[in-house]
Amino acid sequence: MNVDVAVVGGGPAGASAANELAKKGLSTILIERNLSNAKPCGGAIPLGLIEEFEIPDFLVERKVTHMAVRSPKGKMVTMTMPNGFVGMVRRERFDKFLRERAAQNGATLLESKFRTIEETNGGYRLSLDIKGGETMEVRSKYVIGADGANSKVALDLAFPPNEFKAVAIQQRFHSCEELARYENLVEIWYDGEVSPDFYAWVFPKADHIAIGTGTEDGKANIKHLQARFIEKLGIQAKPYYEEAAKIPMHPRKTFVKGNAMLVGDAAGLVTPSNGEGIFFAMKSGKMSAETLIDHIQGKGSPLSMYEKKFRKQFGIIFKGLDLMQSLYYRNDRLRESFVSILEDEHVQQISFDSYLYKKMVPAPLWVQLKITAKNLYHLAIGK
Repeated sequence: MNVDVAVVGGGPAGASAANELAKKGLSTILIERNLSNAKPCGGAIPLGLIEEFEIPDFLVERKVTHMAVRSPKGKMVTMTMPNGFVGMVRRERFDKFLRERAAQNGATLLESKFRTIEETNGGYRLSLDIKGGETMEVRSKYVIGADGANSKVALDLAFPPNEFKAVAIQQRFHSCEELARYENLVEIWYDGEVSPDFYAWVFPKADHIAIGTGTEDGKANIKHLQARFIEKLGIQAKPYYEEAAKIPMHPRKTFVKGNAMLVGDAAGLVTPSNGEGIFFAMKSGKMSAETLIDHIQGKGSPLSMYEKKFRKQFGIIFKGLDLMQSLYYRNDRLRESFVSILEDEHVQQISFDSYLYKKMVPAPLWVQLKITAKNLYHLAIGK
């Protein structure tokens, strides 16, 4: 099979890339090993993503406007999002919709296991295992690797490795009276007993509550952390489903090489501090496709422009959140200080505004000075 572009991985990043490419008439194959599979994920998406990618309302199972943040000592800071909401989606439904939309726009959707990729004189040769024990060969001039944190595309094509991986676990609980308080509430815990270097969460969905925690890979027993979180929440109900995944939280040193581009988790595009990946997966998929279209259709843009544009637009967000995590997630005294800072209404407003559309929202100088002073004070007393 010969195509213009082979996209390996049918999650939000790969499906978004394939959709843009197919709409412009490029022959595109979207390869996904399991069409009924979905990556373990909290499933929170910002309003900006919903608008830009025209996500239909039926996929947004909850529009959450209330958030509570808990400190190690039990201080609870409650917040309300006045100008938007956190959208909650279920990944198996969300991913399926994105893949099918790409197929409707002309992409070839193929359920098969990706084996290997190698460069040829005219592009790339991909080896696939399809159902029934048969093998298949795909030849493409361009390839987009969207195959997750442990990307085989990146490995075979000798991209720099993903440098930092966290591991997260999440359990689903049926909605019940015991969990009714979470119907319009996201709850975040900064507590070393349930996550020594990240956070734990409670996310409401249409018919269940998702509860999980994360930590740096190899640093702690994630199952023990999750059990302690459930214990501290005081939940007696039993989960009906459990999922886990590794999360790459630093961009690779490069995610463009030759005629190959990496997107989403394969490129390491999950933000530090909050572990958000869906927005950046879909943006990277779309941006890589747009660059490739310009490159092919005569504008001559080098594929490296995809990476340059992504880093220019979002690099400051990754660096800022990385700094915040390195400063405040080190111990419970600093986590206590971090939650105290979140009590400030201006901090809350800037955080929410930035989250909704992934832009650094400027604040008046006096607000910036006040927030800087608070940070310095709490960092000093938190050591």
